[in-house]
Amino acid sequence: MLTSSIHKTSTAKLYATPVKLIALTGVSIVITLFINYLLADQVSPEQYGAWRLFLMFTSFSGLFHFGFTDGVTIQWLFKDSVEWKKCAKRDFLYLIIQQLVMYGLVIVLVRSGIYPQARTSSVAVLVANQIILQNVSGLLQSLFNRNHNFYYGPLLTLFSQAVFLVGVIAYSIDYTKSLDLILLSNIQLVVSMIPMLYLAFKETEDWTAIQQKDLYLSSILKNIRRSIGFGLPILLAGLLFLGFQHIDKLLIAGLYPARQFGFYAFAATLLNVCLTVIFSVANFMMQTIAPYRSTVEIFYNKAVFFILLLITPLLFSVVFLQLLMPRFLPNYLESVVYIRYLAGFIGPYVLVQLIQFSVFKLLNKQRLFLTLAVIFFVLSLSVEYILAKSQVPLTVIALSSALMAYGWFAAGDWLLCRIKPECKPKQKKRYLFMFATICLYLLINLF
Repeated sequence: MLTSSIHKTSTAKLYATPVKLIALTGVSIVITLFINYLLADQVSPEQYGAWRLFLMFTSFSGLFHFGFTDGVTIQWLFKDSVEWKKCAKRDFLYLIIQQLVMYGLVIVLVRSGIYPQARTSSVAVLVANQIILQNVSGLLQSLFNRNHNFYYGPLLTLFSQAVFLVGVIAYSIDYTKSLDLILLSNIQLVVSMIPMLYLAFKETEDWTAIQQKDLYLSSILKNIRRSIGFGLPILLAGLLFLGFQHIDKLLIAGLYPARQFGFYAFAATLLNVCLTVIFSVANFMMQTIAPYRSTVEIFYNKAVFFILLLITPLLFSVVFLQLLMPRFLPNYLESVVYIRYLAGFIGPYVLVQLIQFSVFKLLNKQRLFLTLAVIFFVLSLSVEYILAKSQVPLTVIALSSALMAYGWFAAGDWLLCRIKPECKPKQKKRYLFMFATICLYLLINLF
């Protein structure tokens, strides 16, 4: 009876954590939507597009740690609680050293910007600040998650959003004379780093201190190289995911009028809230399934079918969202049609990045997955570049993005069945479900 009671308690905690994470993320989404609602009345589509372009550029911040953070995180994941705490402070110090070296390089690269939207409202120093701060906060959040403080990340996100919201409201009530969204994004991140560093200090106060030998150049270079060796394939795959997610928007920003890009970017922002909800439990999921790598096919099958079933209500909810747009966001009515087409991208993208990539990492097959990511990134870039150069309607580009994402999932599923034959029995059923969701997506958009 006691054993049963303990099992029920642990199971309850297991399910309570993701539910609470999703609830916190839900609050975050409400704030995000409210911010975008305020911005729709305060800034032009051109200004909004320039700000979203800035955020897209800085979302590639991982490129400037060369996989160091990913390598440290994966090493922490497979070390016991004693071992990883011994090296946590040292690893964080090495990241700071690396990022200070990269700071100047970031400024030089950004000043040679390609897109006019970025040059008109951004400064290289602000971009560099954003990238470096994101990399540092990323490792801090990995530290919190490895120590099973999963709520710190969402709570700090809420805090940073509150800072941004205060800035937008201050402008809307004429408390400030101008609204520089890029500068405000910098301020938001700097302010959120203060409680983050405080929590990290309290968390690690009694952990093993940095040793004098850790400060030797040979030790610094050795550990950075080892972590990059572990993390580079993960980083590159992650960057390809980001590229895959943003290819359409980057091409539209460069080849279409700024006003059209602003409407398209606004539609993409509204739909990204779905990705935010789902990825809020990603770190918890990795920590939970790591000890069960030998039976990961059970998790994979359940997760895939769950996401595929969620796609149907998602597509119909978009239709409902279309009805609300004219009432609440009349300035962005042109975004309505893009919302419907872009919605089809969310499901397969989640299946590939959240589910398949996690399984490949647990099986230590991240290099193989990276090869697959390169193939589909190049394929998607080629197709969408041809479409964008031909000046096709933006709905065609959005449609191609969704179909490419489904293709990536199908190829990844086939490859996973070759690596892990235990996944093979339900492969046909997974493909059948996938085909059904594609048909529903096409039915909603083309008929």
